[in-house]
Amino acid sequence: MAEKLVVFDLDGTLLDTLEDIRSAVNYALSAWSVPKVEKNEMREYVGHGLRNAIFTALNESGCTVPQEDLPLMVELMMSAYRNHPSDHTTPYNGVVEMLETLFERGYRVGVISNKSDELVKRIIKDVLPSFKFDFVIGQCDKYPLKPDPESLLSMMNEFSADKNSTLYIGDSEVDYETAKNAEVTSVIVNYGFRTKEELERNGIIESVSDVSSLMRRIDEFFSL
Repeated sequence: MAEKLVVFDLDGTLLDTLEDIRSAVNYALSAWSVPKVEKNEMREYVGHGLRNAIFTALNESGCTVPQEDLPLMVELMMSAYRNHPSDHTTPYNGVVEMLETLFERGYRVGVISNKSDELVKRIIKDVLPSFKFDFVIGQCDKYPLKPDPESLLSMMNEFSADKNSTLYIGDSEVDYETAKNAEVTSVIVNYGFRTKEELERNGIIESVSDVSSLMRRIDEFFSL
């Protein structure tokens, strides 16, 4: 019998990491006198990795930075984030209770993120220390970034889960495409880094607005 596998995105799905990301991005931008990014703006820039987030912020600012300075800007951002990865990061309301329920039921539970592997593991250890996830995967040489499904498919194979026993949960168009590419069912939440309206503009018609609704969708999927 196939294992029941629940796979989560991290940022905007399990944890509200936005303020710590914004602080690191603004720290780096300020070194080149680029105006600070506001929280609502930052929310729109995340989802494709931190490097893409700071480059998007820079492009949207209209400011120009010498091409040769960009690697240093990225390194300043990453240094700031490594030093303060979870100062303001918290689980969304209901996440801890949801995870407790999933683990109690014996589900396999994992995390796949486009954030660097080192940071993903550290943040989870800092913010969700009581949970022993079956796997935690961040950006690394072994797998391409989402929406490429390779990391998800690999974990499905490792834990003997098929597409009928795997549920992927995220908060963005990247997550939606990841599940679609892996041919597994997804649930997309709109309480994180994307609003319902933003998701709909990206073709994601159905999304859930809180963790209670998410838990109901999980129950429905595994009761089929």
